[in-house]
Amino acid sequence: MIHTIETLPIVTFVKIAETNDLTLLTDDDLTKDELSKIWDDIRDEYQKLSKNSITNKIESLKTKLFKQSTKYNLVIVCLEVLKYGKDDDVLETLKDYGYVIKGEYWSGLEKIFKQVETLRNKIKSIEDEIIKLTEKKDDVNIYEILTNLSVGLELPLKTNEITTIEYIFYKKALIKKIKQNAKK
Repeated sequence: MIHTIETLPIVTFVKIAETNDLTLLTDDDLTKDELSKIWDDIRDEYQKLSKNSITNKIESLKTKLFKQSTKYNLVIVCLEVLKYGKDDDVLETLKDYGYVIKGEYWSGLEKIFKQVETLRNKIKSIEDEIIKLTEKKDDVNIYEILTNLSVGLELPLKTNEITTIEYIFYKKALIKKIKQNAKK
């Protein structure tokens, strides 16, 4: 059987997330690429359903990082081409990204190289922020979380049998319950 978010126990989900052992997804003989695709689908659905603000922030930062890195790499390639002589198409591409050679050609290129350093620093700060958000704060055991979930919801939960999707909705129910109790 190949697991989905509806059948994958949350304990196994956490083990896969921690160890990246994708073989835990199934007993079937699948390729690494097939397992990776299944895992990506489960993780994407988990993130979509859990709507965790930290996860959303990380995804937003990754998108921003990708865009800024692409821009940086393109500008660097353009500048490398321009080191060998003037090319109007490449200059136009630079202009599209907000970089214009002003004044003498060679000194203008140097100024753009320096400006691109700022972009590289921005990329580094985005990477640092992603690392900071993804670092494990404390080693929290999934069984401890599930026990707290069970106690908080006053439900007898079998921790090894709770599927990933059940976990998401139990967690949402507990958050809702806590908010309701806080209003009282």
